[in-house]
Amino acid sequence: MTSRLVPVGLLLPCAAVVGWTVLGVLGVLDYEYLSSPREIAAALTDLVAEGELVGDLVHTVRVAVIATLIGTALGGMLGFAIGLLPLVRRNVTAGIDVLRVVPAVALVPIALLALGPAVRTEVVLAVYAAVWPVVLSTAAGVAAVHPRQYDVARTLHLSRAATVRTIVVPAAVPAWLAGTRMAAVAALLVAIVAEMIMWPRGLGGGLTESLHALAPARMWAYALICGFVGFLVNLLLRQGVRRACPGSTFGGSPAVRQPAAPLRGLVPLVGALVVWQLFVRDAQSFPPPSAWFTGLAGLHDDGALLPAIGHTVAVVVGGLALATLIGTAVGIAIGASRWVDRALTPSVEFLAAVPAAAFVPIAVLLLGTSMASEVAVVALVTAWPILLETAVAMRTVPAVRLDVSRTLRLSTADKWRKVVLPTLAPAILLGVRIAAALALVVALLVEILGAGTGIGRLLVESQQSFDAAAAWGLLLVVGITGYLLSAAVVRIDGFVARQPSSGGPSVRSRTAA
Repeated sequence: MTSRLVPVGLLLPCAAVVGWTVLGVLGVLDYEYLSSPREIAAALTDLVAEGELVGDLVHTVRVAVIATLIGTALGGMLGFAIGLLPLVRRNVTAGIDVLRVVPAVALVPIALLALGPAVRTEVVLAVYAAVWPVVLSTAAGVAAVHPRQYDVARTLHLSRAATVRTIVVPAAVPAWLAGTRMAAVAALLVAIVAEMIMWPRGLGGGLTESLHALAPARMWAYALICGFVGFLVNLLLRQGVRRACPGSTFGGSPAVRQPAAPLRGLVPLVGALVVWQLFVRDAQSFPPPSAWFTGLAGLHDDGALLPAIGHTVAVVVGGLALATLIGTAVGIAIGASRWVDRALTPSVEFLAAVPAAAFVPIAVLLLGTSMASEVAVVALVTAWPILLETAVAMRTVPAVRLDVSRTLRLSTADKWRKVVLPTLAPAILLGVRIAAALALVVALLVEILGAGTGIGRLLVESQQSFDAAAAWGLLLVVGITGYLLSAAVVRIDGFVARQPSSGGPSVRSRTAA
């Protein structure tokens, strides 16, 4: 962003703060949980003066950094093996697709039962979230090496090691760095989520404590700090990737369409479950898979399982549908108007960089705990990727298509229906694919924090009653739900991509730009 755009971009947040303050003084925004900017600033000052905020910030950032380093190393090695070795790729890709759709938030109750409330638990959860973007990005980068480059290596009689060192590694580094950027964001998000659920430490713990103490000013202050941390992490890593790989356009996003994974790729995962069933006897923390179904049967007999699944699925689908409408409408407005783009983009980029978990306690406090409020929370938190992808696509609608629509004298409605919306469809669906996984995370987090009667609530109750079998069974349900949701969005995406009218500029390579 140029310096010319900065003043225009600052108009909206400055106007929002001034208007918020004035309306609060006049009593128009006389709402108990909507603190004024002055109260938030005072709470932030108190937190800094007491030293509490600094300690929480250091704790969260330290966990996120450690998890990012571990996840980057593990994910890089596994992704390199998947991309380089066809045998590994065929036999593990489907298992990875299953594991990566399991939200880390669903693992928190189980991790508490198995490892207890400790820093190592928080790190393990953050590593689990951080490793998958690196695996997918690195594997895609290695697999993208052109066959002709291997032909050149054979012509030069390079050894296998020399080929990997001189051709494969340089090609994979940009994708690996892009995956590292996404891993850092995921690690920060999960660190905050784990703190919100496990213990009153870190930024997430401060958010939850403020929520339970009904101290909205402190909660807004913590959310503001989470936003700045997320924004700085995203900005620094984006600049780092650009400096390390100037001119590279490879995004390495896990949302990029991947080829269908053969079902035999599930064999290692099934084999691990069989070994678990036969040899692991720690029924208290790691019950065998057969016990999972017994736990689920108990929940079903109590009449709790199916209503909980229905509740969570309804919240996710409803929230995702509303997020699609909001994100598409605002994204089109930003992409279609240069003035709106200048005015809104800085604020949108900042809000999109805020870890989603930071929004949830505020939204729960402001909107309440009804099902409608849960849908609204999911929609507001997950609309950002759809908004950003739509805005990028709207800016790059081919001028030739608009010229043709004018030549054919299409009405405004026909121009949008036949030209603009079909061109935007791939970008919108890409945003939906990214938002779908986030929607499940947010829905579970809202339920875990005390609202709703869905799967998240059952997970907390299982953890509190030390029912590990039911907790693992619910984790299986969450994984299946996430996998089916992801598969449904991919099928819709593939259907739209096959339509002749959905061509136009591809935004898939710009996901992490």
